[in-house]
Amino acid sequence: MEKTETVCPSCSPDDAVNHVILKGTKELLLQCEECGSVHKAQKPREVQVRVIVSKGKESLHMRALLSGIIKTGDEILIDDETTGEANLVQVTSIEVGDKRKESAAADVIKTIWARAIDDVIVKIAVHHRETTESIEMRVPGDREFVVGEKVEVNNRELKIIRIKIRDGAFRSRKGIAIKAKDIKRIYTDPGMREQRIFSKGERVRIKKRESVWSLKYKKPG
Repeated sequence: MEKTETVCPSCSPDDAVNHVILKGTKELLLQCEECGSVHKAQKPREVQVRVIVSKGKESLHMRALLSGIIKTGDEILIDDETTGEANLVQVTSIEVGDKRKESAAADVIKTIWARAIDDVIVKIAVHHRETTESIEMRVPGDREFVVGEKVEVNNRELKIIRIKIRDGAFRSRKGIAIKAKDIKRIYTDPGMREQRIFSKGERVRIKKRESVWSLKYKKPG
């Protein structure tokens, strides 16, 4: 069943809400999913919109035919009218005139800012005793990473201890799965005890805390 987003004269005259298209081509008969009322509306016309897509370290300038209400967070398949290249993107910002808005109709949008999510780079932090190693891994956007499980990177197995998602929150409960396109950074444990050379007379105490091994030592007085 085909759906669209538009304002509802009964329950949402200012903000677009989901509707089911009951019938029609140019003039549509719609049923609001919020209140159930039925009303007519003109089919949104397609317009060419400038889209700037962040893909890794690149910013790709594209033009795409879009219609209806576009919102930040929307996932859109962009068919670039000039190159013919298709990219699945997530809208991060919408520019209307000289202002940024959370949503707008395609025919008033000046520029859409988005990031490619069909193929993304995931940043992985490997915590060592005194340093943190950074690794970048290119994966499909829908690939899931699970807290508590191991991920293979450059022929190494690293245990995921927590994940920072794009809204800034952390997920550290074992078993939680996050898609790569929603990940800001993955924090991992190298899973091995690191060696350290101690000077003569030092005593070593090994303490395990939150699955990360740390070495503590005390010099004799």
